[in-house]
Amino acid sequence: MRILDKKLHGERYLIILEDGREFAIDKDIYFEKKVYELEDIDEKTLSLLIFEDNLKKAKQDLVCYLTRYPMRSEFMYYKHLLGKGYDSATAAEAVAYFVKIGYIDELSAAKKLVAKYQRSKSNLQIINILKKNGFKNSTISQLNLSPESDLRLLDKLLQRKLRHLKKPDNKEILKLIKWFVARGYDYNTIVEKIREYLNY
Repeated sequence: MRILDKKLHGERYLIILEDGREFAIDKDIYFEKKVYELEDIDEKTLSLLIFEDNLKKAKQDLVCYLTRYPMRSEFMYYKHLLGKGYDSATAAEAVAYFVKIGYIDELSAAKKLVAKYQRSKSNLQIINILKKNGFKNSTISQLNLSPESDLRLLDKLLQRKLRHLKKPDNKEILKLIKWFVARGYDYNTIVEKIREYLNY
């Protein structure tokens, strides 16, 4: 297809085709891909130029978002770009670029999230938070969320919650057990620990 005109508008070149279509690309892409040499353009080259232009814009959008929210999962950055109107391929490519150069480090972000919640939530709750925030299973598996840290937290929380009980109260104890089970703690471990504390 013949190119009728190429006009510079600010930082972008407007390309006018003989079939009446117009598209604009960043001037860096215009020179990098040597569009100035082209008199004709096929659909494949046209699609590639538009993709490269969208990719550059997606990277710029992602840089702004990364500076505001540096500790997110790859999926959350991808989702942000989809929300901005980029197609799936462009969003995935932009995220992959920042992963490759080290600006997005999902494992480091996950470790910081774990450190934030480790003293107040069980490992199961932390894993659920990570999954909800789009962290991959392969990333979560590298975090070594050990049962020992769950036991330490369980000890601490039980001490706090059992302090007010003067004598064993089955209703209160049952409520406590339900509360801990709902937060991902093992039922048998909870019962064993309560028996230890209350000596019964």
